[in-house]
Amino acid sequence: MERRTLVPSGGGALGGGVDDGLDARIGGMNREPGTAPALSDEQSRTEFARAWAGTLAAGACLSHSTAEVEQRLREVVDDLAETAPHEWDTAGQRIGRALVEVHAVGGTGLADTLDLLRAWLLEDATDAEALERVFTLVSAVAAAYAAADRESVFAQQETVASALWESMQHAQREREFSERRFREVFTAAPIGVAICELDGSITEVNLAFQDILGRLDDELVGSRMHGLFHADDRDYLAAVYADLVHGGSFRLREPRRLMRGDGDAVWTYLAVSVLYGDDATPRGLITMVEDISELTHLQERLQYQALHDAMTGLPNRQFFRTQLETTLANAAPGSAVTLYHLGLDGFALINDGLGFEVGDTVVRVVAKRLATLASEQGALLARLGGTEFALLVVGDSVQPGVAPFAAHINDVLAEPITVADTGIATSASIGVVTRAVDDEEPADLLWASDVALRWAEDAGKRQWAMFDPDRAPHERTDARLAAMMPGALAAGEFEVLFQPLVSMSDDSLIGVEAQLSWDTVEHGRLDHASCLGLAERSGVTLALRDWLLRSAWEHVGEWQRDGRHVRVIFGLSHNQSQDPDLVAAVRAVVDDADVDPQWLRLCMPVAAVLDEDGEASENVRILQDIGVQPALHGFEASPRELRRVRELPVHAVQISESLVQMVGQQDSGRDSPEFLSIATVVSMVRDEGIPVAVGGVDTEEQAARLSAMGCDVGLGTRFGDAILPWEVPELLSPRSETA
Repeated sequence: MERRTLVPSGGGALGGGVDDGLDARIGGMNREPGTAPALSDEQSRTEFARAWAGTLAAGACLSHSTAEVEQRLREVVDDLAETAPHEWDTAGQRIGRALVEVHAVGGTGLADTLDLLRAWLLEDATDAEALERVFTLVSAVAAAYAAADRESVFAQQETVASALWESMQHAQREREFSERRFREVFTAAPIGVAICELDGSITEVNLAFQDILGRLDDELVGSRMHGLFHADDRDYLAAVYADLVHGGSFRLREPRRLMRGDGDAVWTYLAVSVLYGDDATPRGLITMVEDISELTHLQERLQYQALHDAMTGLPNRQFFRTQLETTLANAAPGSAVTLYHLGLDGFALINDGLGFEVGDTVVRVVAKRLATLASEQGALLARLGGTEFALLVVGDSVQPGVAPFAAHINDVLAEPITVADTGIATSASIGVVTRAVDDEEPADLLWASDVALRWAEDAGKRQWAMFDPDRAPHERTDARLAAMMPGALAAGEFEVLFQPLVSMSDDSLIGVEAQLSWDTVEHGRLDHASCLGLAERSGVTLALRDWLLRSAWEHVGEWQRDGRHVRVIFGLSHNQSQDPDLVAAVRAVVDDADVDPQWLRLCMPVAAVLDEDGEASENVRILQDIGVQPALHGFEASPRELRRVRELPVHAVQISESLVQMVGQQDSGRDSPEFLSIATVVSMVRDEGIPVAVGGVDTEEQAARLSAMGCDVGLGTRFGDAILPWEVPELLSPRSETA
């Protein structure tokens, strides 16, 4: 808003010009000369107050709105209009204070007000008395304004000073509270705290710090922190502290050892930070210490348990492999290592006959004896798991040689172990592998020893076998195929083949034997015997049996629906025959197809049924009851086997292929002892009304001799190779008679 000058236009005693509009209004007011203008009507007072408020708003920084200022000035105008001229000095004081109240200070607020009052009061004032009253009013306004403004400034200063004082008091209280809180935390904290100078001199420690280090306050204060470090950590930690002081690091956080007053080391979690002053320069160090001894001991214990066998305390397979890697890496070039892989013989008999607690005791005693032996030879010993141990000998530690040392191991183990008044003797099969350290990886060495152990176990108890590198490729191939077999079964990579069983007298078809075939990508097609051997190693022997049984029986059902009937024979392994779930598996397959179970013949190993109360013998009897025809294979003509053939309800007996090969030799004529003895056994079996079958018949000469012995059924390449299921119907003619 543009500021207006409110002074008389004609230039009176006070001089200056007057706004024309306002001058006209003031001049038109009905009042006595030398007295206050006639502001008796509301409109005039309102207009005057509005003009006054507008002038102040333009020339001063008001703390109130224009409307609020106008309202306050209207009160002042009313007061002045109703005040007698001889009391204008008091009215002027009220006007001056009102200006300060609305914060019309600074700028031109006072000057504009005085101009306005002069223009209003002096327009018709001619006598000296009137002029004196005007000057009295103006002076009173100015004086009151100055006094009120001064008081306002003093009040503001007092307010600021009071606020500043309160702030200082609050800061002081906060500082004191912070110090008390720090002191409480410092004193009562379960974590040890030490405050040091920049050179590491300790100035203060709390009780927890004293307890952790087993030292008193007077012993610690004044000493240097560096003297508490473990000797192995002292140089490193001293360098870290110095680095912290010089700004190279912000803090330290890591587990370290400190020395107690009694000389023992204590594992602590060390946290070190720099204490800075107000000028951001380092003033000291604070070291916080947490006792982690129990945690460290627990971690060490867990690590020990993870690397050692719980029963014997010996290194386990994982730790042994790490030791083996270290030994091979650190051994002198050209030196050799010998690994003895031991497997305790017949240990299942100890567990089953005497109990697992006795078995555990025997294992612990064996471990102690082997530990003594390993110590004498400077060898590494580990328990690889179960009843298997490993001895690693580096260089020429074992002077007698492999064979004498293997015998010595068994001599040490043969000494009876007395448990609960029972003497128990043990022996071990031992696989041995000797290699130059430059030529072998730890995994290969362990694999080779495991293979050699299997060879030793196959040779019988208390035997040892040296790993033969020439046999390694075959072993690796078999191991790879055995590992692949479960996946191949799930992926449907196996096929069913059928090999004819033929009458030795007239070459007529008696039945077909279901056989496995696996066409591998890398190793070609594997026959039935190979598949069974791999299945035993891979653990899928039962699953593979069930798959073969179901698949072959489905083909039998298809053939019979076309009017073609033939018996199907399944040769079972030892494990497959002793399976308690064999009967259930067979029943499930037979019940799912509309085929008479008499067309199914299951042939079990004779060795599996020698135990009269065994699972295999029970399976034979139950299979007979449900209509399936049991049979036996692998018959070697021992009296015990012959007795079991007579006792069990079997429908055929197949002679062992080792006897068949004997018959095929050139010097085994019909008058030879071998020929006559086998012929006698065949006759004894046939006298029981049981047909005799032979497998592996590959030549005409074998067929002739076996037929002359009285064998009824033959199987082998002489009578035809295994064929695919869709080729079988070509061998059959439609017929409806039962088997």
